[in-house]
Amino acid sequence: MAAESAHDGLPKLIESLSSAIEKNTEDVSKLLDSIAMNIQEEKNEWTVNTVLLDHLQNIMSGESDVNITKSAKVISELAKTCSGREMCVHSKLLTLLMKLLRSRNDNISLLIQVCRALGNICYENDIGRQLILDADCLPLLLHLLEKSLTISSEEGRNLRSVSAGFLLNLLSGNDEAQEKAVDLGVVSLLCKILEIDGSASSGEEACTHVLLILGLLADPVCRRCPARDLADALLDEHLYKVAVQVLGASQSPDVSEMCLELLHSQAENEQVKVYLANAGLCELLIKLLEKHKPQVEDDEARNLMKMACDLIALVLTGDESMNILYSEGHGEVFHAMVSWLGSDDEDLQITGVLAMGNFARTDKHCIQMVEAGVSKKLLALVEKNNSPDGDIRLQHALLSAIRNLVIPGQNKSIVLKDGLVKAVTPMLAIPTFPVVFKLLGTLRMVVDGQEDAACELGKQRDLVDRLVKWCDTDDHPGVQGEANRLLAWLIKNSRNAEVLSAMIEAKALPCLVKMVSVEHAVMQIEALIALVLTVVMRPDSVNSLLEANIGESLYKLLKEHGASLSKEVLLNLLCLIEELVKVDNMKKHLLEKEVVSVLKPLLTRQSLVESSDKINRLIATLDAG
Repeated sequence: MAAESAHDGLPKLIESLSSAIEKNTEDVSKLLDSIAMNIQEEKNEWTVNTVLLDHLQNIMSGESDVNITKSAKVISELAKTCSGREMCVHSKLLTLLMKLLRSRNDNISLLIQVCRALGNICYENDIGRQLILDADCLPLLLHLLEKSLTISSEEGRNLRSVSAGFLLNLLSGNDEAQEKAVDLGVVSLLCKILEIDGSASSGEEACTHVLLILGLLADPVCRRCPARDLADALLDEHLYKVAVQVLGASQSPDVSEMCLELLHSQAENEQVKVYLANAGLCELLIKLLEKHKPQVEDDEARNLMKMACDLIALVLTGDESMNILYSEGHGEVFHAMVSWLGSDDEDLQITGVLAMGNFARTDKHCIQMVEAGVSKKLLALVEKNNSPDGDIRLQHALLSAIRNLVIPGQNKSIVLKDGLVKAVTPMLAIPTFPVVFKLLGTLRMVVDGQEDAACELGKQRDLVDRLVKWCDTDDHPGVQGEANRLLAWLIKNSRNAEVLSAMIEAKALPCLVKMVSVEHAVMQIEALIALVLTVVMRPDSVNSLLEANIGESLYKLLKEHGASLSKEVLLNLLCLIEELVKVDNMKKHLLEKEVVSVLKPLLTRQSLVESSDKINRLIATLDAG
């Protein structure tokens, strides 16, 4: 009897297969080919004929490797559909397929089709997945993957691809299986596959499966009820070195994207940042970004570019990795990032600015960077982007970088001379609080020890008015805190009568009185010093302090927190009271607010023994009215 072609209907082909099996003819092999092709071409949700499955099981129990291989191929095609997978999920068929994996491991073509069949049965199929895992197939599959590494032929590559696909489907959605695979050394195995197939176009499928598996293991969100975090299993320096090599060698956009996603997901870990810095990831990304930038024309390509830029910035957030890439100011990445400050591509430019902020995390780096002219480049960018319609991301990054650069004392005067105040002052009009927060922090840092700059800023009524307004904002606690601190720092560093006049007229003193009662000791000290200087230089300022009810604030602070206040806070507090009692109406105010009663307990503080005479004098002065 002649075998039917694939174009004949499946029921007719199954009928012919039944006859061929019964008569034991050679048509079985051809009919299996036709059935597989028919299923493949139709791509329908077949209601799978149980007769066909029985025939396939019988054939696979026989001795013909050719027919066993073709039967496994038919099953793999059937299992591509939901209904087909459901019909294939029964222990007898699965047991038979797994037995073939164990007993026919010398027949690569057969192993490929059996893996395809089992892998397809596992796809989005918890029942089939669990049956296979219960049969202890995971160690067998990993052994098969290990075996595939020793086969250099195209068959070996195909075996790696389908075995990795099988493993992906087997581990997907199963936390216990993922943990067991890690314990069995799957990460090292996957790394070896990437080494072999990652740089070859023919290895793209295997590489894709491996990267997806690593993504599963790396992402706790993908795990339903993780008993433990598997991220530590991926802390393998060699794995990241290989992943970077794959990223550099691959011609596949999909593989490149998966590499980037994997590396990005792990780069929050400080040790991984070091691995990636040593592996040359940032240098590679710079090269790829500069090479492909002209071809970035759609959203998908732009998003990939953004991810690469984000990854560079993320690696630079680590202290050790940043130092590696800075390399005493001679690093390739550092110089590339400086050049990106002048890029016409906004993503590259912002990445360059972010990088400057990250490199400027030690005084030594900051000094070297200012000497190299980095601060001038940043200020030039600020002048082009200091209006409310500027790019918020760029403004935020610029201010962060400049703030870091002016932390070292010797840099402040240099950057001020380069025009910092003129460049950033227009940014006061920007309504975005995250930018305002960075702006105020930058100004506060640069006026430290810089009398001229503090005077210049403190005399700007518009600035002082805005600061007073921001001191009362509840929309951004960071802005509120920085506004209060900048007021105090302007007074402390200027020590200028005109600045104090601007402060008094703008009603800034009540803000400092409130600041005395905040939780942070540093801010309390700053407020107290500013108030002491104000009272000493402008005795008439006590009227504003009376209006702010300073006595009640001091009483409440000492009553509620006196026992826990630091020695430095208390000493500055005593200095303030000492100046206040020199003014009669203020002395009366403090007496009415019962400040004496909260001063007396300070005499028992061991840390204030040296100040006991001063405390007694203040008590006596107040008691005398």
